[in-house]
Amino acid sequence: MWIAIEGTMTIDVRVELVAAAVAVTAAFAFCGHACAAPRQLNCVLTDTEAHPRSENRPITVVFDDAAKTLTAKDGDRTYTFSKVSISNVTISGLDDNVSVGIDRSSFGIVWQQYAANRVTTEYGRCRPAA
Repeated sequence: MWIAIEGTMTIDVRVELVAAAVAVTAAFAFCGHACAAPRQLNCVLTDTEAHPRSENRPITVVFDDAAKTLTAKDGDRTYTFSKVSISNVTISGLDDNVSVGIDRSSFGIVWQQYAANRVTTEYGRCRPAA
C-alpha cells in the first residue's frame, strides 16, 4: 500500500509491515518452546498462625500459561489443582482441600488448607527456578 502525503511525499507502508512481521517472528523464534513450557517456582511458606516465623517450609509450584495447568509439591505430597486461573497478574488454583494464590509481580504466595472446622493460612515468597 502506498500513501501519498500532501501530494509530494510517498511512504511505503509495506516496508513497515514487513519489518513488524520480521520482529514478531524473531521474538517467537528466540523464545521457542520456552515461552510455552511449564515454569517452576521455588517457594517458602511461613506458618504465621501457630508461631510467627517459626516454620519455613519449601513448596515447589509448576504452572503452564498455555495449558492453564498448576501443580505443587509439598514434601512427599503432590497437588494437582483443578480450578486454575493464570493471568498476567495472578496464578491461582483449588484442590480438594488446598488453595493457592501467587502474585506474579511480587511472587508472594498464599497457601490455604481446609479441614473440618479449620482453615490454615500460610504466606510466603517464591522465586523462579534457575
